[in-house]
Amino acid sequence: MSGNFFEALHQIATEKGITREMIEEIVQSAMLSAYKKQYGITKPVDITFDREKNTVKIISRKMVVRVPKNYAEEISLEEAQKIKPDAKFGDEIIVEENPLETFGRIAAQTAKQVILQKIKEAEKNIVYDEYKDKVNELINGYVQRKTKEALYIDLGKTEGIIPAREQSPLEHYKIGDRVKAIVLNVQKNSKGPSVVLSRANPKFVEKLFEMEIPEIYDGIVKIVNIVREPGLRTKVAVTSDRDDIDSVGACVGMKGVRIQSIVRELEGEKIDVIEYSPNKKVMASNALTPAKVKEIIETRDGGIIAVVDNDQYRLAIGKNGHNARLAAKLCGFNIDIKTEDQYREFLSSSESRALVEQLFATTSEGETPLEELPGLDARTITLLEAGGIFSVEDLVEKSVEDLMNIDGIGEKTAQKIINIIQEYVDFEDEDYEDEQEGKQEDKPE
Repeated sequence: MSGNFFEALHQIATEKGITREMIEEIVQSAMLSAYKKQYGITKPVDITFDREKNTVKIISRKMVVRVPKNYAEEISLEEAQKIKPDAKFGDEIIVEENPLETFGRIAAQTAKQVILQKIKEAEKNIVYDEYKDKVNELINGYVQRKTKEALYIDLGKTEGIIPAREQSPLEHYKIGDRVKAIVLNVQKNSKGPSVVLSRANPKFVEKLFEMEIPEIYDGIVKIVNIVREPGLRTKVAVTSDRDDIDSVGACVGMKGVRIQSIVRELEGEKIDVIEYSPNKKVMASNALTPAKVKEIIETRDGGIIAVVDNDQYRLAIGKNGHNARLAAKLCGFNIDIKTEDQYREFLSSSESRALVEQLFATTSEGETPLEELPGLDARTITLLEAGGIFSVEDLVEKSVEDLMNIDGIGEKTAQKIINIIQEYVDFEDEDYEDEQEGKQEDKPE
């Protein structure tokens, strides 16, 4: 094979990022396919390369015969003696052939097709391997074409796609516009790797923060969580292990210069950067930014009631509830937002009494929760908590009359509770039963 052919082949390989070793494998595969096409057999042959001369040879073993009928396995005495002067009939000699001279037109065409096909496959694999390692990384490209369903981005070696669901409603692009996005995922298909990009994923905002804010890139300030509703608002919780670092200030920058560059990239989307706190009440208050929270009440089910002034209510809820939703997602628990009037109304309802009492009479460390007392059902526990009784230790101090004063508890239920206490609670004071009997005797006729 001519040196010019190899030079052209290596030039194509260099442009497409294919290694020399891979090119030689491709040529070897093409030569074997052409050999089969030429002779119609798959007899083992060797392919050797001379890198200095940029040549390739096919080496096979052939039998010396008078009149060759199968040129893949036989050679004439005259041709054999040109290779090995002392060759004679019946000998098996090693023959080196130049494919360019040996192959006919059809075999040569087969070799060409195989080479082109293998190069395309190698290029696809190279692109796939390159981009699969860039998942969740920022990448730049140019809008090549657009449809209602997606933007198609020229990435240089391949084409990326931003589906409509991965775009922000605020963004509008023209052909040729430069686009920054993260690689969401890479998949193999028959046409080559499919590179799916995103500008709506929270990870995109995280990468923008890493790019614009050195403290985050260096790990001095850490992003704990990001939640986002593209086009409306993004909330970012940040923290730092160093006491001398203002996490929020580092992200916002002097006069907001750092955060504004990210806002511009997001086409004006609002971004709230808040200080992360392991304290649920503090975290909930921070998460409801930009609204100012007046009071935070933690509920027994792990949620939060946030009380705000009347003029802060709409700000706390946000457009179509997006600020409240994002705050709850950022914190990882439910946040119930109420105005002062709504909260006062809530306090007046019987169902809220347990929640109110929790502010002042939560179970202390070392006390036994009512749930651990066998025989008490959930409804009875709820009624007891509404009456301000939160532990077994509180309960044993009550008489039947005390229990009957609680809304929803009658004489039978009260006596049942006393019987449960007597059966399951071990008392240091052996006079407990006598006291209860005394209280029963003192009951007015």
